[in-house]
This record gives sequence, structure tokens and C-alpha cells, in this order.
Amino acid sequence: MLKFLLYILLSLAILFVGLLFFAIDDTPLLKIHQGLNREDIQRAKQLLHVAPEERGQLKTVSLDQKDLNIAVSYLLNHFAENTTQIQILDDRLMIQIAIFVPKSPWGRYLDFSFNLRQVDDAIVIKSLKIGEISIPDPAANLLIPAIVHNTPLEQHWQLLSQYVKKVRISPQALEISYLGSIVDAAKQLAIQKHRDYPNLHRYQQQINEIVSQHDPSWRLSITDLLQPLFLTAYQQTPTEDAIQENRAIIIAVGSYIYKHDLRRYLPLGLVYSKEYPVFAYKRIDIPQHFIASALLAIIDSSLLGEQIGIDKELGDAQKGSGFSFIDLTADRAGTRFGQIAVASTEEARELQRIMSSTKDYSSIIPEVQDLPEHMDEATFVSKFQSVGSSAYNELIQQIDDRIKALPLYQI
Repeated sequence: MLKFLLYILLSLAILFVGLLFFAIDDTPLLKIHQGLNREDIQRAKQLLHVAPEERGQLKTVSLDQKDLNIAVSYLLNHFAENTTQIQILDDRLMIQIAIFVPKSPWGRYLDFSFNLRQVDDAIVIKSLKIGEISIPDPAANLLIPAIVHNTPLEQHWQLLSQYVKKVRISPQALEISYLGSIVDAAKQLAIQKHRDYPNLHRYQQQINEIVSQHDPSWRLSITDLLQPLFLTAYQQTPTEDAIQENRAIIIAVGSYIYKHDLRRYLPLGLVYSKEYPVFAYKRIDIPQHFIASALLAIIDSSLLGEQIGIDKELGDAQKGSGFSFIDLTADRAGTRFGQIAVASTEEARELQRIMSSTKDYSSIIPEVQDLPEHMDEATFVSKFQSVGSSAYNELIQQIDDRIKALPLYQI
């Protein structure tokens, strides 16, 4: 019996390795694009925008091939780095997606290709391929729903089922009718997992005590908030709860830094006795970017922090305060901080240990004051051409190297 079990396990291991060999490749089937440009991002926002007066109404959008590619790429970029191509052909969509996966012996790209076909009022999957593996249509139409219903995607599927009322593929467009209130429902879904933290109120009360005793003649540093809270978590909560406690701390600090903007979305329940701005490098925007990206990272949207940061800076370059690599550094550091905070019980606990004695914000946000900022659109284009250019990527690599050099991010 033992030999039989070992044989089965070995066979499954060989099968799994074989599947990876045929599913993952060194080069994607699709040509890698350079990402969405500013016009694409603005168009995606326009397509996905729901005005407040439309929240209770049935809204219909008709996406042609170009708009569909922009919208899908924009949404997918919030969850995984990818390159996507969608074609509309009569009653079907031809979809190819290359997902960038961690580097492995098998390669760096996981390719998917399939058709979505209109059959009466239903949409069915045809010709599914994962890498070089072809999945029969009956199996594909059983496999995909099974994956959805037995993973965290189930909640998102239920959301779509409730609010999306009609989907139809026409020869030139994909038409989607949905209730505008899906926007609020999606936001609530994103934060639902954070509503029941037994110690959240305690951390918020601790912040209240910190700010009530703070000397107003000194700037309140972001580490003045983070360090005491992580010390409490490290000394007073079980190791197995480290991820949950780290989420609660980041939410608590975010609820203070964004006490007005996030009151609608975060479980606050506390009026702070003092409301001081929070600083790093003598600036209040750096802690804001840092904690916002950390918040986004702990709700399993690690790429969203980076994407939102780039979107904001592109908008600022066009008509705001100017493109800032200082803000982007805070975004990227905050994203990495949030990722470590919830990566595993061991990493979460090690973060608590280090942060419990961290006194200086330079331990979590690297030196930024020599980085370019306040660049209008013309200045940005003259120096960096576009997001994704070699000059842009070179500076981003320098920023990432600074972040990686900090001991905290070597966990």
C-alpha cells in the first residue's frame, strides 16, 4: 500500500511538472506591448466611470474592439502583469492573454487563448488552450466555472451575476448592461474582509493616545504611528494572528492619515482627539502615498497601488502638480511593505519584530529628495518619452534598488 501511494504521488508530481512544461513558456504567444499610454488610461477610466446619479440606474456600454482591449487590459493590470489581445468576429470574441508569472525553470509566461461565443442568451467557452494544452469544449465549460466557484473568485462572480443584467456579442461590439450600483458593491467587497478585526479599535485607540500626547511643535512622523502599534502586536498577539494584526494596523494608520477621505469605506468608529498631519522627509504627501499603497496591497491588489500611482502622476503631469518620482517611490515602498505584511505568517511576524523597534521613517521609505518631480507633461516627455521607456525604466530600477537595500525589505 505504501509503495502504491508513493507511486501515485510520484505520478502526480510528474504530471504536474509536465503540465507546467507545456503551459509555461519563455516567450509569450503575443507580442509584449509597452503598456497603456496616458490616452488609453484616460479612455479606460471614461469607459468604466459611473456618475453618482447613475448608481441606481441600468447602464449600458457598447465596447468596440479597441475600447474592449483598453478596458480589459486596464482591469487586468490591477491584478496581474499581462499583455492581452481581443478580436471581435461576428458572434464571438477571440481572446489571447499572456500572464507574467514568477521566473521558473519552465519560463516566465502563462498563455491563455479561447473564444467566447454567443449562443442565444448565453456566452459559452470554445477552443480553450493553456500554453500548448488544448482543453475540450465540454471540459472547459465545466472547468472554468468550477475554478471560479471554488476559489476567492466566487465572490466576484456573485457580484457580476447580481449586477450585470445582459451581455451580448454583436459583429462590431460587446454590449454590457449593468446596474450602476455595482461600483459601491465592488468597493464594499474589497474591504469586506477587513470588517471583523477584534483589535482594530484597540489600534485606533492607541493612535488616539499617541496624537493626544504629541508635542505640536514637532512634526508627527509616520513611524510615530507605526512603531508603537507594531510593538503592541509583536508583544501582545499570537504569532498565528500576525497577518490579521498587520492588516488591522495598516487599516488603523490609514484611517488616521485619510480620516476624512476613507471614512466612507474603512471601519473607523472613532473620533480622534487631535488631527495632526503626518510627515516623512518634511512632507505630508509621502506618507499618504505610502499608506495608500500599503492598504491596496493588503487587499490582494498589489499591482493596483503601482497603477494608481502612475495614473495619478500622469494626470498631475498633464494638469496638476507635475509628475513626481518621489511620490512613485513612496507608492512602491508602500506596496512592498503591504506585501510583506501579509505574505506569510513568518514574514508578517518578522515585519512586526523589525517595526517594533523602528524609529526613523528612512527605514521604510528610502531617500527621495534627489529624485525629479514637478514635471509637466512636456518636461516629462522630453526627459523620459513615456512610461515604460528605457530612461523611465532605468530610474524605476534605481528606485527599486534603494527600496531593496533597506533591511526591512530583505525579509
